[in-house]
Amino acid sequence: QAGATALGVSALGTAAPESALGAQRVAKPKQVPTLIAVYLRGGADFLGVLVPYKDRNLASHRPTLAMPGPDSNSRDAVLPLDDTFGFNPNMKDLHSFYQKDMCVPVVCVGSPHATRSHFDAQDFMERGAPGLRAIDTGWLNRYLKETKTSKDANLRAVSLQSLLPRSLRGDYPVLAKPDQKADQAIEVYSELYMSKGMGGATKSQNKGMQTIAAIQEFGVRTIEQLRELNEILTKSPAPTARYPNSGFARQMRDIAKIIKANRGMEVTALDIGGWDHHINEGPTDGELGRKLADVSGTLSAFFDDLGAMGSNVLVLVMSEFGRTVKENGNRGTDHGHGSFMLAVGGRLNGKKVYGKFDGLDEDHLYERRDTPVHTDFRMVFAESLKGMFGFDGK
Repeated sequence: QAGATALGVSALGTAAPESALGAQRVAKPKQVPTLIAVYLRGGADFLGVLVPYKDRNLASHRPTLAMPGPDSNSRDAVLPLDDTFGFNPNMKDLHSFYQKDMCVPVVCVGSPHATRSHFDAQDFMERGAPGLRAIDTGWLNRYLKETKTSKDANLRAVSLQSLLPRSLRGDYPVLAKPDQKADQAIEVYSELYMSKGMGGATKSQNKGMQTIAAIQEFGVRTIEQLRELNEILTKSPAPTARYPNSGFARQMRDIAKIIKANRGMEVTALDIGGWDHHINEGPTDGELGRKLADVSGTLSAFFDDLGAMGSNVLVLVMSEFGRTVKENGNRGTDHGHGSFMLAVGGRLNGKKVYGKFDGLDEDHLYERRDTPVHTDFRMVFAESLKGMFGFDGK
């Protein structure tokens, strides 16, 4: 059941951040609002992304991973957001977005569940149901189901990954773009699905006629969706911005094509793997720094590509949990608790870091080792759905 419990807008026992999304705006004709969920799989290091550069404990907790404050002359100096936090220096483009009220960070956000298991934490977050294993549908799919109409666009909900993200799985049919070989196979079978009668079976000859009809209807719609999607991706004009050379950038480039085609896409989700940095995390020159540069540069190119249409788009960046405050013996970090989220788009009350942060004294840490969770991630999900679509789960 969707609603207060499923979408997480009931009393949660934790404080929600001050509203980061501005008042809902009316969409321009022929362009629906679009929400894009970007999942950083592996537990991205909160304190390597949003650095509390003035905290007196930072250097002692992270002797090799701490980054200098903005007043230093180091090329590794953080990019200041406020008097407490700064962006990783590889996030120059998103820092510029922050200055333009187009990027809102939320700190100490995450799940009230205590698990440090990647698999459980990802499931709980993408289903919007911490600890509730009986709920097996995604939070975005439940929104789609609750707001379904007979006029839904073919491409209302699309994944450009062949494996549908958990957040989009459920009763509402969501198109997952197959890989190239599967795409070719579907074309081979399209004659079967698009034909009428499926062999001319009658009620007396086939008691499963209704089942066959349902399969045919589903097959026809899926092929229509794929053909429409492929037409957009192959025939759209070239991007007006230069994207980085990465899988994430290619997906965002194609999402921009769909949005610019005005085909009614409301929701999509995608994954970026490789955020589980137990060894040689390298917040500036290492793996974390490179991945953050890709995310920052890609989102900048994406909104440059969209131009004015980007004002009706929200990208929500998240990860299953944060990492330990103290670095380990391998110049990395281990599975933690409280994390961060980034909202990027044109509808934000920006130029502010949202969420509660108590500092890095051990007495303020969760189990004396992790940043705590002060804001339940479901609050951010609910606020995003309401701000973008006017949906309050009631």
